[in-house]
Amino acid sequence: MTTLDDTKKALRKQASMTRKQAFDAMPDAADSIASFASHLHDRFSPSIIAAYWPIRTEIDPIPLQRALSQQGAKTCLPSTPQEGLPLTFHEWRDGDDLIDGPYNTKEPQPEAPIIIPDMILAPLLAYDAQYWRLGYGGGFYDRTLAKLEQLGHQVKVIGIAFDESEVETVPIGAYDKQLDGILTPSGLRHGDAK
Repeated sequence: MTTLDDTKKALRKQASMTRKQAFDAMPDAADSIASFASHLHDRFSPSIIAAYWPIRTEIDPIPLQRALSQQGAKTCLPSTPQEGLPLTFHEWRDGDDLIDGPYNTKEPQPEAPIIIPDMILAPLLAYDAQYWRLGYGGGFYDRTLAKLEQLGHQVKVIGIAFDESEVETVPIGAYDKQLDGILTPSGLRHGDAK
């Protein structure tokens, strides 16, 4: 019998290949999603936006974050902790120095102020029409969202993805968190499933 972990592992492998093909075919994906900044701002009115430093074939969210900051939002990036702990978010403005983080990421300086976002732009490998997200399996975002919820913080989470990364069903476990929307190069989807 196939376990949930096995099912997710197989889907991650396929989704990674699909994303690479989409990444190679769409070099301007970052600019495409940034063009929806006003729509995202009008729908969610974020005041502190967390993005991620892109790795591998992830769509770069920094141009989108930059566009949202021009509408008055503060910006931050995550610092990746030891395995098993939630992310922390440090204030970061475009152009501030970064340090090397784990998994080939970049992070804000550790002395940068810790702030709590009200919107998180999250990377993913695959998503479905119900806004379930397939990540890399480390659980960092799920733990982070659970912790913020426990502390009483309302955070909207928008998955950043290629249109081609949509699958029929993302297998979910007890700790998986549903997204508030998906932003792809063709536009923002939100609200219908939740």
